[in-house]
Amino acid sequence: MKKQLLTVGDSFTYGDELSDHYQAWPYRLADKLDYEVYNMGQSGCSNTSILRRTLEELSVKRYDLLVIGWTSPGRIEWKDHMGSTYNLWPGYAVTEQFSNKNPWRANLLNYINQYHSPEYLYEQYLIQVISLQSYCQAHDIDYRMINVNHNDYYRKVGKEQHEQLAEQIDIKKFIGWGKFGMMELTPDCPKGPDGHFLDKGHQIVANQIYEHIRH
Repeated sequence: MKKQLLTVGDSFTYGDELSDHYQAWPYRLADKLDYEVYNMGQSGCSNTSILRRTLEELSVKRYDLLVIGWTSPGRIEWKDHMGSTYNLWPGYAVTEQFSNKNPWRANLLNYINQYHSPEYLYEQYLIQVISLQSYCQAHDIDYRMINVNHNDYYRKVGKEQHEQLAEQIDIKKFIGWGKFGMMELTPDCPKGPDGHFLDKGHQIVANQIYEHIRH
């Protein structure tokens, strides 16, 4: 039986804009490792969602390796009294589908647009990373992490204020911490209309993660 790989992240982990999302980096990485992969990449998700869904999955199944592709700290998971879970972020477009029958969602988004604190959102991201890191260490789970975009606005704004929190991150397990994310690895790769790197970019990301694991 092959070893099991779990990958969790946003659209860059799912494989948005690829002609075949099974060519996304999680599947390419699994091929290189000769593992079976369960890819929980989800378009538009937040880091809260990534953390929650990872913990839920790890509570019911054991994996040999976990790889997390953290998204922008600006994304927020929310659940209202209707019981629906959704993700939004400052600047999120208020569509009719999003707010027509749920006008309070537009009110929430308007508030976030006007009054959000980028430093606070970055702080929450660090807490999420440290929380999952601690869970993996406590349960002896081999893991790696990587950011989608190292040069994210929220990281640049909040970096100095939350230096002590950032120092708790195990940089041996966090690929490119303080240097690069997926986007910095693929600056010259072809991208789709929505900005997602395509086949060549996914191969580069898979190779980078593979080499980190191998060494």
